[in-house]
Amino acid sequence: MKLNAKQLDAARSALLGEHSDQVIRYLAGQSVAIDSILPTQQAQEIAQNCGWTLPKSEARTSLGFLVSDSCREYLFWQERHKALPFENGLPHLSDTLFEGKYVAEIGSGMGANLMSLSHRTGRVCGVEPVETYIQLGEIFCAREGISTLETRVGGAESLPFQDDELDLVLCVSAHQYFDIMPAFHEIARVLKRGGELVIIGGILSDYARHSVDYALNSEGPKAVAITLMNSLSYTAVGRRIIGNRNGFSTSRPVYPTSNAMIRWMHDAGLTQKTPFEKIGEETCFHAVLSG
Repeated sequence: MKLNAKQLDAARSALLGEHSDQVIRYLAGQSVAIDSILPTQQAQEIAQNCGWTLPKSEARTSLGFLVSDSCREYLFWQERHKALPFENGLPHLSDTLFEGKYVAEIGSGMGANLMSLSHRTGRVCGVEPVETYIQLGEIFCAREGISTLETRVGGAESLPFQDDELDLVLCVSAHQYFDIMPAFHEIARVLKRGGELVIIGGILSDYARHSVDYALNSEGPKAVAITLMNSLSYTAVGRRIIGNRNGFSTSRPVYPTSNAMIRWMHDAGLTQKTPFEKIGEETCFHAVLSG
């Protein structure tokens, strides 16, 4: 999905204009419940005029889901003082890990992590399959006075880089949406010998532990059951039992076991650099491409 010229102009006006702070907070609250956010009439009207929400019901349109997701990511980035979500979480994920390196983030979304990394690394590039997120990211960069960041449309299973091109690949809360096993081989292809991979995201034990809460409060019991079935089938035989809905990769996430993740990385030539560790509710895998 890509914004046309009219939609892009409307997005710029809404997210950079006089009431943009209200619009961003309102749409972020549409993506995830935030008790402190009370919608204003101006924000509601702007969202409807842009085609992001429906009149009366305020239900989000397909485009509205993408915009609200980006606003949530941007708001959370601001609230953590524009730091990386894992900053100071583990010693080996300090600034020195990125200094002077060519870093690519897979599943970069609207680019919050790219904005954080832009002043810390030699070169950073985002890879994102949904072009709308990239377009919205350019608007958020404009809000922050940050030069447009390098991004490429693409997926983890076919990365838009040459062989042995990258020093480090980063993936934060995105691996559950792609075909993980071929993605690891692609990552190994584009990394230089000795290059590193950092993946932070959920695994099966974490998802299963919170599945009742997810079923009751957010995803619903059917979606949770599908995710658990797909996670078990992908771990066992390398494929989802139930495929993506309406072409959206984010509709059918999978959360493999930690042992499966480590095994698939090893099969691709990626060796654990540090034991996997927890960062809040997520797990960090840090691997290096064998020489």
